[in-house]
Amino acid sequence: MNANSRFNWPIIGHEKIKRFLEKCVANSSFAHAYLFHGPEMSGKMALAKAFSASLLCENFRLLSEKKENLTLPCGVCSPCRQFQKKIHPDFYIVEKEVNEKTGQKKNAISVSQIRALLEKISKRSFSNSFKIIIFPEADALNEEASNCLLKSLEEPPARTIYILIALQKDALLPTILSRMQTFKFLPVPKETIYQYLMVNGANRDAANSISRIAVGRPTAAVDLFANAEKFRRAREEKRELLKFFTGGIVERFQLVESFINENHEQDAMLSKLDQLEIIARDILLFSFQAKDLAVCEFLGDELTRLAAGNSAADLTNFIFQIAATKRYLRANVNARLALENLVI
Repeated sequence: MNANSRFNWPIIGHEKIKRFLEKCVANSSFAHAYLFHGPEMSGKMALAKAFSASLLCENFRLLSEKKENLTLPCGVCSPCRQFQKKIHPDFYIVEKEVNEKTGQKKNAISVSQIRALLEKISKRSFSNSFKIIIFPEADALNEEASNCLLKSLEEPPARTIYILIALQKDALLPTILSRMQTFKFLPVPKETIYQYLMVNGANRDAANSISRIAVGRPTAAVDLFANAEKFRRAREEKRELLKFFTGGIVERFQLVESFINENHEQDAMLSKLDQLEIIARDILLFSFQAKDLAVCEFLGDELTRLAAGNSAADLTNFIFQIAATKRYLRANVNARLALENLVI
């Protein structure tokens, strides 16, 4: 890519992965399949879209002609406008379908969805460009769907790129992993997120609190900064979860019952457990006088009292129990039994 050209990828952090993919675009050298794995809302989807938009942009075709002052993606050409409006004919996002009866997402991506996708991409590209398919929930591919997709990964159609996004790399079949270029998205440093928020108009208190609550997840930070009500609710949720430590066993049972009643989806219950784990970790940090590392610094008084009333050994054991409960839920153990076992 010409030295006067640039990439328009508004990604917070993940510099090594970003530079590698930018180099792939500049050199027109690609793998046919990539796996982005790491924490939820850590920037995986944002980078996948920036990468995809650059390949579909008309400026990408001009790279070989050594044109100067190119921006990728340009944001103004016809393919870019189609991409922004989510109507680009050669860009596909495959997600879990919604159950028409319950209105909730199904537990898995089905083989029928993969077969329908393969039928579509077997045809010639509408715009003579790449065909790009993103799986934002690749962990949800069931075994039959995975095996169906595997056939296409083994013999991919020309100029077709798959991008699989997952929380857990091990959730995918080893045979699929062996055919992908893999990138692990680590938490972005709090200071990086803090500086981004400050540059974009946040005051110091908000930037500090959001960058902590985001726990290394830049997409979550941007979302909280853009939505004051969501930021307020995130803080209140953590205050509510303190009852697990301050209340008696009845309050704890009521709390986990609310996890089940309000959040029938596995992902939502796992998210609640993530938040509970954060609070337990913060109490542990306060007990070791490491308050600067805490996520919920706005709960300082409560965390100080809880740190004085709980041993480090008990807190550490509880964190291990939360991790075990999350494993049970992912293995489809009865949610009520798993959560009540955590209370006991």
